[in-house]
Amino acid sequence: MSSRALFRRSRAVAAVATATALTLGLAACTDDDDSDTGTSASASADGSDSDSDSEDPEDADQGTWPRTVDSLVIDNGQPTGDTEEVEIPAKPEKIVSTSVTLTGTLLAVDAPVIASGGAKAGPTSDDKGFFSQWAEEADEQGVKALWQLEPDLQKVAAEDPDLIIVSAKGADTAAEQIDELKKIGVPVVVLDYSDKTWGEITTEVGEITGHESEAADAIQSYEDRVAEVKENIGDVEQPVNVVLPAKEGNLNFMTAESAQGQIIKDLGWELSVPGDDVARTDGDYAGRTDVRQVTGENADKALVGKTVLGINVDGTEPVIDKLKAIPTLANADAIKNDRVFELGASAFRIDYFSAMEILDQIEEYFAK
Repeated sequence: MSSRALFRRSRAVAAVATATALTLGLAACTDDDDSDTGTSASASADGSDSDSDSEDPEDADQGTWPRTVDSLVIDNGQPTGDTEEVEIPAKPEKIVSTSVTLTGTLLAVDAPVIASGGAKAGPTSDDKGFFSQWAEEADEQGVKALWQLEPDLQKVAAEDPDLIIVSAKGADTAAEQIDELKKIGVPVVVLDYSDKTWGEITTEVGEITGHESEAADAIQSYEDRVAEVKENIGDVEQPVNVVLPAKEGNLNFMTAESAQGQIIKDLGWELSVPGDDVARTDGDYAGRTDVRQVTGENADKALVGKTVLGINVDGTEPVIDKLKAIPTLANADAIKNDRVFELGASAFRIDYFSAMEILDQIEEYFAK
């Protein structure tokens, strides 16, 4: 079953469960129960009609409004590390996302995102710039594409949103336009997805938009899918490398701190990561914990996994061919024994949808 179908099924099951619980709860309000509490099923203790005073279940699900959330402070286009409080007066009904990365999370929690900025069209996205793992979902929800990595504030204002979501970092940030965005006159919330797992950012977006239960549903459906995949696959030769081929024959290895590595750990596999004696610790990789880069001359010391999952982010030649082109990997165990398995471009950036796609691919590759 595909990730989208599984997600819809989990939502449907949750809805049925809620309806059943409400039905059983009403059935339980019998005269016998009333004698225990001293009140009737239709009236409160003071004789008023309890139905007229009770909160509508749909309103109850919206939580408390207005609510105050934390938003990152931006100064001269850069996050300062501090936060400020932003008040959201009512549950949002028209959200504009300036961040294509955060749009996937909004869709995952069923938040009413009506328009979004996009990435450049390419291997990871469709012609609108929507990421391939959720582009179909966005089309079904009628999400309008506003731009491709070049924010247009007039287009944001034209959508008449009641909430604007901005990423603090990344190629899809609109942090430099934050002051102008605030002039639109609606709450603007700035988030940093770069230092959080997809589950953490999903929970945060759920709280901001009033879709906490949907965020919890998404995370639970992922966990359920992990358990299902573990049951459906056979033994996988350990340890496992997760690699992303880079320029000039370099290899990026995903660690347990990365979103990709976390999926491997959730499956109970042994993730192999090169140590400081092999990996680069200079430049952009100094202090970085989610990925370790290894140059081509050291690739054989790092690609020691019996099983290799390779991310083909540019969609060109197969990962196995890229690995075979590195001279030091001529005798690598996974290459000689045909144990290199390719993950699609969507595995480069992990959200709910791409995490589920990875699980689908793993189930297909290693089915019993």
